[in-house]
Amino acid sequence: MKTLVELLKFCAEALREDLDKNEVVAEVIEESRRLNLSEDFARRLLGLFIEESERIRGSEERGDGLGLRAFAAKAREMQLAGKPVMRLELGEPDFPAPPSAVEAACKALHEGLSKYGPAAGIKELRSAIALKLSERYGVDLEIENVAITAGGTFATYGSIETLSKPGDEVAIVEPAWPLYAHQAKKLGRRVLKIETSFEDDWNPVDALQEKITKLTKVIIINYPNNPTGKILDRKTLKEILEIAEDLGAWVVSDEVYIDFCYGGEAASILEFSASRALMLNSFSKTWGMTGFRIGYVVSDPDTVKKVAAVQNTAMTCIPEFIQRAALAALNDEESAKRNVELVGKRLKTLYEELSKSDLIEIRPPQGSMYIFPKIKVENFDSWKFARKLLEDKSVAVAPGACFGNYDNHLRISAVLNEKPLREACKRIREELEAYS
Repeated sequence: MKTLVELLKFCAEALREDLDKNEVVAEVIEESRRLNLSEDFARRLLGLFIEESERIRGSEERGDGLGLRAFAAKAREMQLAGKPVMRLELGEPDFPAPPSAVEAACKALHEGLSKYGPAAGIKELRSAIALKLSERYGVDLEIENVAITAGGTFATYGSIETLSKPGDEVAIVEPAWPLYAHQAKKLGRRVLKIETSFEDDWNPVDALQEKITKLTKVIIINYPNNPTGKILDRKTLKEILEIAEDLGAWVVSDEVYIDFCYGGEAASILEFSASRALMLNSFSKTWGMTGFRIGYVVSDPDTVKKVAAVQNTAMTCIPEFIQRAALAALNDEESAKRNVELVGKRLKTLYEELSKSDLIEIRPPQGSMYIFPKIKVENFDSWKFARKLLEDKSVAVAPGACFGNYDNHLRISAVLNEKPLREACKRIREELEAYS
C-alpha cells in the first residue's frame, strides 16, 4: 500500500511541472520500476490523473455529439405529423436490403435457425468474409481472423474494450463519428482528439505526430471518412501505422465506407502486415441493412476471440437468421455495385448544387456518402443553423459540431434521389443567405 501512495504522490508532482507529456510518462514509468510496480498500471494511473486535472481546469469538452440523435428524432416526428421533411442528417441509405438477403432471413426462420449460436458467428459467414477479403487485398485470412458483431457500433465497442484498459488513452482522428469518443469515455478511457482541417485536406499524419503520446494505446481512424469523405492512400496509411508501431499502440480502422470510393481507391489496413491492427466493417451501408445490425472485425485470432468474448458477455450472439441474410448479401455483388454507383451520383449532385453558393466552400467528394462543406459566414453556429433550416425549410442536416470542433461545417448525406436532393440544396442555399 505504501508504494501505491508513493506513486500517487509522484504522479501528482510530475503533472505540476511544466513538462512534455511524454517526459512525464517516462518519469512516472521510471518511478514505477523503482517501486517495483507495473508499468502498465502506472500509465493508466497517470492517464486518470491527466483526465481529472483537465476536468478541474475546465478544459474538457462538453457534450459528445449525440444530440444529433435527438435532432433526428425531431425530424422524424415532423414527418409522422405529415410534414414533408427532406432528411439529410443521418447516414442511413434509403435503398432497401437486397431481396436475396430478405429471402435468406425468411428461409432461415422457417428452417428454425433462431436459436443460440456461437459468439464469434457462424462458420459459413466468417469463412466467406475471410475468403472475400483475402481475394480483394491479396492477403491470407482464415476463419479465426473474423468475428461477427452487432453492426459496426459493437465492433467498435468490443475493440476498445479488448485493446485498452480503464485510464488508457484512445486517440481519435477528427472529424469523427461521435460514438467513438462516447464509447471510449463510457469504458473509462481517456480520449485524445486528433484534429485535422479542411485547409490541410484533412491529412491526419502531422496532427497525429504532434499530439499522440506514450499513453496512447489505441488510435481510431475511419477512411473513407464520415463526415468528410476523405480517403487515404497507402503511403499515408503506412505512415499512421508506423507512428503507432513506434509507440506500441493499436490502430483500429473503421472501413464501413470502403466500397464508396470516387476519388481513387482507398487503402485498407489489411494490406499491411501490422502486428497491432484491427479492421471493422458493417453490412449497413453497402447493402442498406442498417436495421439488421450486423458487422464484423478482422484481426489476429487471439484479438478476434477476445472481441467475441466481450460480445458474448453483453448479448450472447448475433441471431443466425440475420447472419444468413448477411451471407446472401455478401454474394450479391450486383446490389452492392448498384448502391455504390447510386451514392456516387448523389454526391456529384450535392457537389454541383452546393457549389452554386459563394457562402459554401467545398471540394469534390472522394468517398463515403457525405459532403462536409465549410460555411463562409462569420460566427456561424452549425446547431443554430440546422434548427432554423429544419423549422423554416423542412430540411434536416447534421451540424458540423457533432463531429468535433467544426462548428463552421455541415454534414449533408447523399440519401435522397436527384430531384429532392437538388431542391434540398436550393433551400440550404436560401437559408444560408438569410442567415448571413
